[in-house]
Amino acid sequence: MKLLHYADAKDVVFFRVGTSGGLGTEPGTVVVTRKAVNGLLKPQYEQIIMGKRVSHSSELDCSLAKELLVCHNCADFSVVWGDTMCTSDFYEGQARLDGAFCDYEETHKMSYLREIHKSGVCNIEMESSCFAAMCKRAGIAAAVVCVTLVNRLQGDQVHLEPKDHEEYQIRPMKLIVTYIIKQLLQNRN
Repeated sequence: MKLLHYADAKDVVFFRVGTSGGLGTEPGTVVVTRKAVNGLLKPQYEQIIMGKRVSHSSELDCSLAKELLVCHNCADFSVVWGDTMCTSDFYEGQARLDGAFCDYEETHKMSYLREIHKSGVCNIEMESSCFAAMCKRAGIAAAVVCVTLVNRLQGDQVHLEPKDHEEYQIRPMKLIVTYIIKQLLQNRN
């Protein structure tokens, strides 16, 4: 961001691209994030600054997300719009049972996952809220576009063939490249 500032770049757009665990989505589904929410389902990123808790909004640019969704018409895979829950760890924060520590049962896990899915969460990952808060503070339009590798309502483990795993990871970029081409064509005319 500092380099873009010094370069006097204008109207930049940032994308967070990656993988995630889905909720109610089949593996290979691309989720365009409506809101990046924390474990309390609040669109906030919290950090400690000089011994004090500071909270920043992790709201994303809805118009950018909607423009990405329009690009779905050119895609040969499923694209959904929903909230992304961001956690600070891969195991307990995501209600997994296979970590070093686990103080809850399968029934509690499933109840929690169904509850957050019902509230609008389509996927879980670990970077979106910090990314969204940073971009919002800087006044940069941003979107989070992640592919799901597993439907967490059906299990915790990823069971994909290597070729599918590789192809799924490319899907978010296919959507973004379609968006970029569309923007370049509009700016040329």
